[in-house]
Formats: sequence, structure tokens, C-alpha cells
Amino acid sequence: MSEVDLPPTSADAGGSENENDELGLLQRLQSYSSMLSLLLSPVAIILVSVWVSNEAMGGGGVSWSEGDAKRVFNWHPVLMIVAFSIMNVAALIFRVSGTSSYQTSMRGLSYSGTKRRGEMKAVHGYIWISCFIIGIVAMMAVFKSHNDAESGYIANLYSFHSWVGVLVMSLYTLQLLVGMFAFGGFTSSNRLGVPTVMEIHKYTGAVLHLLITATIMLGIQEKEGFIQCGYEVTDGPDTIPILNFGKIPSACKISHGLGIVVLLMGLLTSFALARFPVL
Repeated sequence: MSEVDLPPTSADAGGSENENDELGLLQRLQSYSSMLSLLLSPVAIILVSVWVSNEAMGGGGVSWSEGDAKRVFNWHPVLMIVAFSIMNVAALIFRVSGTSSYQTSMRGLSYSGTKRRGEMKAVHGYIWISCFIIGIVAMMAVFKSHNDAESGYIANLYSFHSWVGVLVMSLYTLQLLVGMFAFGGFTSSNRLGVPTVMEIHKYTGAVLHLLITATIMLGIQEKEGFIQCGYEVTDGPDTIPILNFGKIPSACKISHGLGIVVLLMGLLTSFALARFPVL
């Protein structure tokens, strides 16, 4: 859970016009970054859907039936990308709605603005809860596919991706619980609603977004190892790989594209949530 909170500028009589211009430029760049990241969210969902439909992905498609472990597993990347994509909306919702603490500190907050910020806060929280549920189901899909007696048992939690995934999911759960307790109205005390806690909350939310980005990329890389993305080189050294682009399996081309989109979402959102000093 995080929102953009850039430091307010000192717009006094001695303030530099260049400083204000630079701040405006950074704001515009962050706004463009937010919108582009949000536009990439449905692209990621489309790509992962096409990816799991490929024949190389256990025959293509999804299933929840015994004896169909490979297609049961396909739910994992689909649901994780869906969760990441809608979590991206939650991370940027304050920025794109004009209710971030920086924006409101600059122009003040009217009664309608306060109400709108409260609505965005509720949407932000509900999305994070939804992503948590989706993430749990996605992890269940892995265990179900690995523990399928008809398909054959597979070891659980043996890869680096799985270890990082469990750690990130634990941090996500902690972030969600702290957010609900401190800012979700689950306590009558306002002591937790101090700026220090909010700053930590926003920082950890932004870090989590990057950690999830990295974890997804690790998962894509691991799955590509099973698909075997390499190709046979017979006519001397592969000194100009681009000439052999057509030999790369189609499933790998799709997953490469998905990974690049996920990386761009992580970078764009990270930039949109950054705190830049007024130089």
C-alpha cells in the first residue's frame, strides 16, 4: 500500500521560478509514468493468458482436475499476474485520482476532496485484500499440482523462486495487516495514524511492488527452464543470435515479452511513487 508523497516546495516570494518549473516537469513525468504503467496492466494479463494457452504449457489452458497437474499449475502464473496488475492500480490510485498527500498539501483539501480521498483509500484497501485472496489461490494451485497422485508427486518449495515467493507473500500479509489496523478503521485509536507510520507504510508498499516484480520475473525464468527455450546450433558459433530468433520456441517469446512488460510496470510505478527533492 503506497501513494505518491513528494515534498512540498517553498513557494514564497524568494522562490525560484526554475524550481517550480522543474517540480512541474517531474510531476508531469510521474503522471505519464503512472498512466503508462496502468495501460500495461491489461497487456500483462493478455500475455499471460496467451502464454498458458500455448501447447508447451502442459498442453495449453487451465484446469482444476486431478490427473491434470500441468494445467492446474497454469493457474499460478495467471492469477499472480492478475493480482500484480490490479495491485498496480492500488499502488497508483492516489496519484491518478489527484488525492496524493503531495497534491492535497499544495492546494488544500475541501470537504469533497476529503470525501474523495476517503473513497480512494477504501478502494486501495479492498484491492489489496482481493490481491491477497487471489495470491493464496495461486499458491494453492502450485501445491495442488505438485501433490497430484495421478500425475505424479513433485517436490514443493525447492526453488529459489519459491523461497522468495513465500518471503514476499509473508511481507505482503504483514503490510496488509498493518494497513488495516492503522488506517482501516479497525481501531478507535488515532495514535497509529501519525505521519511516521504513514511514511513507513508508503515506503514498504513501494518496496513490495519491486519485490513482487522481481519474484514474478524469477518465476518466468524458472518456467522457461522447463520449457527449454534454447535451440540447437549446428552451423558454427551463434555469433549473431538475432538471425536465429525464429528458432526460439513461441512460448518463450511470449514469456520474454511478459517479463519485459512486468519489468516496465515495476520501473514505471517505482518512478511514479518516488520522492524527488526540489533541486
